[in-house]
Amino acid sequence: MKHTLWTMTVVAGVTGALALVGCKSSGPERPDIQAVEPDAAATPATPDAGGPPAAAPDAAEPAVTDVTEAAPAPDAGEAAAVFPEEAFRQHEPEVGPVADLTLPTIERFTLPSGLAVYLLQQKQLPTVFMSFEFDVGAVNDPPSQDGLASVCLDLYSEGTAKLDKIAFAEKQADHAVSIWSPAGLEMSTVNLKALEGQLGPALDLLAELLESPGMRQEDLDRILQKRKADLKQERATPDGIAQRLFDPLVWGKQHPYGHVVTEADIDAITLDACKGWVKQLRPGGARLWVVGRVTRERLEKELGERLAGWTGEAPKAQAYPAATAANGAITFVQVDGAAQSYVMVGHPGPKRDAADYEATFLMAQILGGSFSSRVNMNLREDKGYAYGAFGGFDYQRAGSALQVAASVETSTTALALREIAKEIKGMREGEPTEAELTRERDGALKGLPARFATPTDTLSQLKRLAYFGMPLDWYAGHQQRLRAMDAAAVLAAAKAHLSGGDVAVLVVGDGAAKAKGGDDTVLDELKKLAAEKVFGGGGLVTLDADGQPVAAPAPATPLGGNDAPK
Repeated sequence: MKHTLWTMTVVAGVTGALALVGCKSSGPERPDIQAVEPDAAATPATPDAGGPPAAAPDAAEPAVTDVTEAAPAPDAGEAAAVFPEEAFRQHEPEVGPVADLTLPTIERFTLPSGLAVYLLQQKQLPTVFMSFEFDVGAVNDPPSQDGLASVCLDLYSEGTAKLDKIAFAEKQADHAVSIWSPAGLEMSTVNLKALEGQLGPALDLLAELLESPGMRQEDLDRILQKRKADLKQERATPDGIAQRLFDPLVWGKQHPYGHVVTEADIDAITLDACKGWVKQLRPGGARLWVVGRVTRERLEKELGERLAGWTGEAPKAQAYPAATAANGAITFVQVDGAAQSYVMVGHPGPKRDAADYEATFLMAQILGGSFSSRVNMNLREDKGYAYGAFGGFDYQRAGSALQVAASVETSTTALALREIAKEIKGMREGEPTEAELTRERDGALKGLPARFATPTDTLSQLKRLAYFGMPLDWYAGHQQRLRAMDAAAVLAAAKAHLSGGDVAVLVVGDGAAKAKGGDDTVLDELKKLAAEKVFGGGGLVTLDADGQPVAAPAPATPLGGNDAPK
């Protein structure tokens, strides 16, 4: 391959040179470039008529001529380049202190319908973004219809009673408007993005949607078919299966956060169920977040004129119990022939509004939240078991779940889990180094302004605070609290929020593959971990890709059958 590439390079160079020689502009010549006639000595000699022909160069090994190009002489009027040697150029400039974050003013008011409005004005760009929030989501899905909220919200913004999917999309395109409606775990949103000059037509479309959504059977059928295809794709890889099953292990299968969607759930969703579901999207008690070049007066006028017929009360947020402690089981899902195993370790964690949030954040960053974290440096840089590993707390309203995860080479599955257990134990038993603390604390302080880089980014941060029931000025003291963090505070957070007992472990991979360092299989090594109670006393549990109990996979048959030589 190297020889072929070298040959192509030489041929391309010769071809380019011939093209340049043979191509002469018919226009006026540049005065700073003079044509150079080919050197006669460099021109190949023509063989005598009666003499033998010159030997042709080997096509596979073209001759290479060592051509040394003379450096171009500087123009007479051009000064020679000077490279100053000032002392300050020998050192990188020092980074100054991070400025205190200045939060913009949020205007709050309530429309006659009961819709609470949060307005963040910006005057740089002629755009407006709106997000209607309703406290209803996947946690409210009825039994045997998991996925209902997500499907119905997708269907909701497909069109209106007057405009089918294509006509509704064309109307949006005519006015450079985007309307979409995603569903979350505990909250659903209807979003609109438009140019300031097209806000009127955009709100016309939005009002028509809010008051009379289309909800057509053909659209629902298409969405349901796509969801079934998505489920097949999730089950096709170890990481997809792990993401489906980890929440039930941490929160519990009966917890609203622990539901797993299956084809049976999708098949049970009907058009009537979706029509009933979207009737919950009412203004009373809902929230509207707005960022853009628009005033309160204009919003009140434009919304009041168009949404007078949109009335009623929205669902209220429900409180859900915290997760129960993990049972210390190692849960295994067999994926035949998987080249990598996806491993996840975790347990219930603190709430987002906990007083020691900053210390917990820094602790999680040191453990697995950044590239230089202990877990990533161990599994990737030191052991070479994985391309990367990460860890942190996934926050919801009812609390959080610690997640430490990595996609590891199959034979190292049990070894990687032992290293993860070691790193969690190390965080609990000793203070972080000064270098670790400084790196993560300074990184958090310097990265904070990026979270508020644009008005839309700012609005997203404020929406998250409101989601967790926290004051919108919470970030005003966040920097000061970060600067005050020391190693003792981080260690205290580790002892408080990293379990020293039972944790949940999920492994998705090929248990019949040979484990590194011996003749045992990956599943054999996992059984040893369970017997040693490295993660607790829950033993080894085997599930299928939907979280249903199954028998442990049988040992792999050697190549050639049972009569193969041993």
